[in-house]
Amino acid sequence: MIRLPAVAHSHSHSYALRRLAQALMLGALVQIWGCALQGHSGQADTGPVALDARPNGLAVRPDDGAVYLTDDATSSVLRSSDGRSFSRYAGVPIGAGQAASLSQIAFDAEGNLLVERFGFGTAGGLFSIAGADHVVALAGLDPTRRRLGLASAGAHRALSTWFKGGGEGAATGGLSLVTYDAATGEARERDLVTGLGKPVGVVVLGDKVFIADQARNAIVSASLPALVAAAQPVSNLDVFARIAHPDLMAGDPATGALYTRCNAASVCRIAADGTVSEIANGFHDARGVALNSARRVLYVVDRAASGGTSYLRSVPLP
Repeated sequence: MIRLPAVAHSHSHSYALRRLAQALMLGALVQIWGCALQGHSGQADTGPVALDARPNGLAVRPDDGAVYLTDDATSSVLRSSDGRSFSRYAGVPIGAGQAASLSQIAFDAEGNLLVERFGFGTAGGLFSIAGADHVVALAGLDPTRRRLGLASAGAHRALSTWFKGGGEGAATGGLSLVTYDAATGEARERDLVTGLGKPVGVVVLGDKVFIADQARNAIVSASLPALVAAAQPVSNLDVFARIAHPDLMAGDPATGALYTRCNAASVCRIAADGTVSEIANGFHDARGVALNSARRVLYVVDRAASGGTSYLRSVPLP
């Protein structure tokens, strides 16, 4: 047996310990970096996802992060568990003699999926989807309203934005409260706001409601309880933010921020104090936006011109 000098043994032992410490530190950094990339659900954020669809509305189910979007190519709702691979979830009837025209989708307080049909002035409607292909049309709504924005307003209640005519010029739009029975399809509609131009996106954060009026390049706001308590529809709302070309919206309950299309080809964040900042650009036509709060990711539909390829883009948030 050959014995190394004491000094040499000490140096070898210290070197080995240093290498072991470096390896452990590197492993920890790799694990932390991997977790940061994957987020809460263990799924890595990647580039734009090409969609075999003509998408518009978008929603994320809060409990598991599943992504749902409307497809105007097939008049159906598509679902994805990972935000990348989509398959048919439910079909929605098309208005007689019309093309498919599905607008916003949203989850209600009972976990059902609500879907709006734009309707081109003759077949606007609202549908409740309790499960795959379990679709119930809500009756008693005005079919001449071109419906765009949608948000849950509590148990068996939803907010719907709508307009009549072409949406330009004179104010013809509003916000209504729809009270419904998802099992029977019985529904009634009451106007809360009138005098808007072309109201598109609508978001409820706490007791406030925010509406994107595309015709006026503004986001307006009001107390939702005050609107519900008012004896008549309200026609003058406070301007919360000025923004060019807003569309469908998403809200962040944690920060009070709103997200929507802005300018010609961008998506903006509107902070709780009304400050507007661009967070992503390069879109052909940004439409639906939806927030995965757990992963801090904003999904955005980028709708292509007819015949082109549409995408679902992911925008990481702080």
